[in-house]
Amino acid sequence: MYLENFERARTAVATPVSGRRSLSGDFVFISQDDSVAFLAEACIDVLRSANRLTGQPAYDWTHIRGEAGLSQAGTICGPDQTLVLIGGTDAPWQPSAERLITLRAAIRNAARVCVVGAAVFVPLAAGVLATKRLAVHPSFRPGVEEGPQSPEIVEGTTCHHKAMSSATGHVSAIRMMVDLVGVRDGEFTRVALARDLGLNEPQAECGSGEHWRYKRMAQGDEVICEALQIMRDHLEDTLTVGQIADILDVSPRKLERGFSEYLGQTPLKVYRDLRLERAHSLLAQTSLPVGEVSVACGFSNVTLMKKWFHRKYGQMPGEVRRHAFAGAGRAA
Repeated sequence: MYLENFERARTAVATPVSGRRSLSGDFVFISQDDSVAFLAEACIDVLRSANRLTGQPAYDWTHIRGEAGLSQAGTICGPDQTLVLIGGTDAPWQPSAERLITLRAAIRNAARVCVVGAAVFVPLAAGVLATKRLAVHPSFRPGVEEGPQSPEIVEGTTCHHKAMSSATGHVSAIRMMVDLVGVRDGEFTRVALARDLGLNEPQAECGSGEHWRYKRMAQGDEVICEALQIMRDHLEDTLTVGQIADILDVSPRKLERGFSEYLGQTPLKVYRDLRLERAHSLLAQTSLPVGEVSVACGFSNVTLMKKWFHRKYGQMPGEVRRHAFAGAGRAA
């Protein structure tokens, strides 16, 4: 997999030179037709998961379904946006002459272009291929190899080279998106996102979304990371800050300063967030009575759990439970 030439800067507006190789967090997806619109939505879900894991609205997106949506689109893609063309794997994407003009302008204007499956033929047909290396689906290799630009076809299922990223098909498109998030937000986030999406085998230390988010914010600080692991291991039998500090052989004050510096929170607030997330999972995924959920998550009584749960999620535990068993319509 080629990953060279990524520009990690997050400038609001890309410059004419650096913009071509920058990776914007604002994505524009265009599906070849309705049959592959689901794949664009799956790629969007990667961005949605990244926002959730990092705790920030770092990624935005729009989705144009099929070429028919281009006529009303106006300026499709700005210089501060990443363009993602989603094609299928059955037939080449061959836009009409009118649509090709629109797509050519979008490709030229985008900060970065990503092509999936049959979409590889769009920049080739438009004569604006931004790279000499591409990941191409086996069914399309003959057509790409015989084209006038004849790029190098790499053996992997994804490729990131210069101002273009490419993926051979449906599954590799998800991995391509995870790679792009990793370039912007670091390897730690890439690994966490891949595990969250089920692309990597789960490991014992994987942790929850809140755990990963706080661990990422800790930037590798040993004391904070170990404290987070201790909290995660003791969600039911809640420890005090002093007890956690004793286990780590540091003073409670040092632990509190570290949490404030790296996480912007007190240890008690972070601990409570981890316990509340666990409570939310149990309410949504099990039939445990609310009282037992409260005990399993280290709350001294149900009333206290309800108070903090509502403050964090904006709804009561009973609403989450009804939604889990009755669906959104009946829960309402």
